[in-house]
Amino acid sequence: MRILPSVAPTPEQLTILADNRRGSVLIRGAAGSGKTTTALLRLKHLGGSWASRLERIGEDRAARVLVLTYNRTLKGYISELANQQVTGREGLELRVETFGKWALSLLDDTAILDKPAADRLLYPLVAKLPADPEFLIDEVDYVLGRFDPADLATYIPARRDGRGRSPRIGPDLRRQLLDEVIAPYQVLKADTGMLDWNDIAVAAGQVGDAAPWDVVIVDEAQDFSANQVRTLLRHLAPAHSITFVMDAAQRIYPRHFTWKEAGVDLAKVHLLKRNYRNTRQIAAFARALLENLPLDDDGTLPDFAACEQEGPTPIVAAGTYGAQIRFMLDELERAVDFERESVAFLQPRGGAWFRYLREQLSAREMAYTELTRASSWPTGPEAVALSTIHSAKGLEFDHVVMPGLNQQVTPHGAEDGDGQLDALRRLVAMGAGRARKSLMLGFKPDDPSTVLKFLQPETFRLVKL
Repeated sequence: MRILPSVAPTPEQLTILADNRRGSVLIRGAAGSGKTTTALLRLKHLGGSWASRLERIGEDRAARVLVLTYNRTLKGYISELANQQVTGREGLELRVETFGKWALSLLDDTAILDKPAADRLLYPLVAKLPADPEFLIDEVDYVLGRFDPADLATYIPARRDGRGRSPRIGPDLRRQLLDEVIAPYQVLKADTGMLDWNDIAVAAGQVGDAAPWDVVIVDEAQDFSANQVRTLLRHLAPAHSITFVMDAAQRIYPRHFTWKEAGVDLAKVHLLKRNYRNTRQIAAFARALLENLPLDDDGTLPDFAACEQEGPTPIVAAGTYGAQIRFMLDELERAVDFERESVAFLQPRGGAWFRYLREQLSAREMAYTELTRASSWPTGPEAVALSTIHSAKGLEFDHVVMPGLNQQVTPHGAEDGDGQLDALRRLVAMGAGRARKSLMLGFKPDDPSTVLKFLQPETFRLVKL
């Protein structure tokens, strides 16, 4: 699978690379602004400077450098980039990992309560409360990720951002959530001797005998929780550099917190303004999905005026799923150079939802690879990748295709300002922003996703199949 080539730093990136200060640094920018490229360049630069520093002061050890990503697919991608562009320098110990895998490595044998199992424990508890159960399950994740377990009561008066305006979670419902859901949920976990992923984040922060890290890069930091960040801070060397790379506009999980409450004192904030990935047409399309959404302090809208390239108008195809796939494959066969370009099919859900697409790709003898939850980047000759939209975070492709955007697979609450709908808008915009050259979406006319109503007609070409 084709991967981002090594590139020379831009003037914007050179300014960031010249920043060797210790402490915490934030790099933020919209989709396509080169955040991952900048993170890799900074990784290479800081790793080298820290190794030289240790040699200069006579400390006989390698500089320990940690790169953390949110999901396994992005970890595989960055690992491959790091292997090609960064590793090989003496005096440098580099580790690229997901936060979960890194945290588990700090703990003894741990019985993990994965998300589906955790949801099954939570559902009977939240079903008794006067709000949508799925929203409340996400709210539990929000609470246990943001607040210290010993001080969960601070959730009741806390300002609650990043979860939409609906449903409203007032003080009484918050108290009920703590007393009638979270407290018994903690007991159920203790009875089984299992930890969920929020517990693992906290437990990893209590490990005191692990070797500290000199340089840390956190990619896609908008989807890390406050407790994950607190744990990272506890595993830094006294003299250290930690860089958070993020865009809050692409936050697709309920993770909002302030840097101050997580214990981060930012020494510098760098903003990447240029869009080096998307065409003007793709950026304008993605921006429409984010208009009027709360961006938080660290969010940045895609700016089509900051793009340097022109391209075809994105296509939105209306028809049955089968008709969408056949039309999209015809378009790709007509326009794509499969020897030099990459294609990604992104869908809201994975597994069996890709079955028909796999059949059609095989029938046309179009080789493909599957990226969702892959722990290593595929190095074969395939030009076509299949992935959920979630797993495509941080990646990029020449052509992105997003069929099957129906209400059935993009459910959300019915009220205005629903947090689940806001998250879906960010998710689809993030998926669209993976594209460098062309973009196609598809939906079933009698079951369109509500997300599509936020598109601006002047930013796409509608094709009725």
